[in-house]
Amino acid sequence: MLFTQLEQLYYSSIDDIIFLLDIASAITTILQGYKSYAYVEQKERKKNDYPMSTDSVTVVLIIGGGLGGLALAQLLSQNSSSIKVLIFERDENEYSREQGYCIGIDPTGLNVLHKIRVLNDLLSDQSNSYVVLSSFRIVNRYLQKCFDINAGECKLIYRNELRRALLTNLNVQWNKRFVSYKVLDDGVEAYFEDGTSIRGTILIGCDGAKSVVRSQLLPNFQRTDLQVVNIGSTTEQAGDLKKIQNLTRNSLVRILGLQGHTLLILPFRNIYMWALSWKEEGPHEEENLSKNQLIDKARRFFRDDEVVRLIERSSSTYLGPYHLYTAQCLKTNPFSNHLRVTLLGDAAHPMTTHAGKGANTAFADAEDLANVFQNLSLQTLSQYEQKMFKRGYAAVKMSLNSTQMIHATGWHAAVRDGIFSIIRYISTLISLITMPLRYWNRKKDA
Repeated sequence: MLFTQLEQLYYSSIDDIIFLLDIASAITTILQGYKSYAYVEQKERKKNDYPMSTDSVTVVLIIGGGLGGLALAQLLSQNSSSIKVLIFERDENEYSREQGYCIGIDPTGLNVLHKIRVLNDLLSDQSNSYVVLSSFRIVNRYLQKCFDINAGECKLIYRNELRRALLTNLNVQWNKRFVSYKVLDDGVEAYFEDGTSIRGTILIGCDGAKSVVRSQLLPNFQRTDLQVVNIGSTTEQAGDLKKIQNLTRNSLVRILGLQGHTLLILPFRNIYMWALSWKEEGPHEEENLSKNQLIDKARRFFRDDEVVRLIERSSSTYLGPYHLYTAQCLKTNPFSNHLRVTLLGDAAHPMTTHAGKGANTAFADAEDLANVFQNLSLQTLSQYEQKMFKRGYAAVKMSLNSTQMIHATGWHAAVRDGIFSIIRYISTLISLITMPLRYWNRKKDA
């Protein structure tokens, strides 16, 4: 039929045939160009392109190489050989950025970490990588104990050592700054600042409190600046800091000073790690903060010379100063329940540090999300996000309440200090009343 039509066209008009041949030639040129472009694109992306998902492989893209993301990667890697985990971290290398000092791991976090095989040596009873805390101790500005809170099974671990252990055998691509993602019909594609991209089955935002993944997934999400300045450092332990030495024996100590100033002291090996924080007195107060100004704060807002000596002898390396931020205390789950993108840890529920819940909540998120991959679906992912939301925002509220309590000023501080003083006197009275009984029990046991 085609030849008949062409024959008719030929006899009707030679010019029409030439016109058709020109069109065919143009189409051929376009197709050849497209084929060449596709080949070049494929060649350029060869190093960064992985199969999104096959019958046997699920490719998980983890954005962020912090503790929560690494814990998730370890759980996924050891639980299934059909999961390929790729981690993308903005730092140039493992050592390019200060990771902080110590981190307190509570029973919730320890329950997860004990399931990660590469941490067996770090968490063993023979390890010297951690110290066990027996209590959280609240102390007034005169370095007088108000009361203790039982710490349960809480371990204080050096953050760098924990992160180094979690990096074992993982595929981390360093110096990869995530920019955005694009959801595809059968997966998701992540784009990076260096112009590269990569495809996977699912993308997990583990990129911290300033999460870029969250900014795209939840564009209306907001963090609140609490106008609280925080700065930390270390001081070598010394014999003339006797009150601090006695207070910090197997305990994390929180000292409540005047006008919203508070000092946290943690004993670790042969040093004290401390963090001083306060309600900002003026805009940008944290800028150009000198050691002399910190010493002045120790003199003005705490009523014991040992606090002054602690700050005076601190190392020249400081963590901070920086402002504290928190997520709003949400009552409704904001997560979009998308099959291809979800969040974990501070990326989902950024909180202050004053309840010790940040990393522990992230570890719990990691375990729950790893379990989802046993049967990954929109329903199981929704269940994870609902559970993560309830746990995470309970921790956000607890942390915020703690931050507000320890930085209270005015009549709020007066009420707080009055209540703590009553508790202190009652505790002293009970101790005196029960002293004969304790003496008798010790004599009987002997």
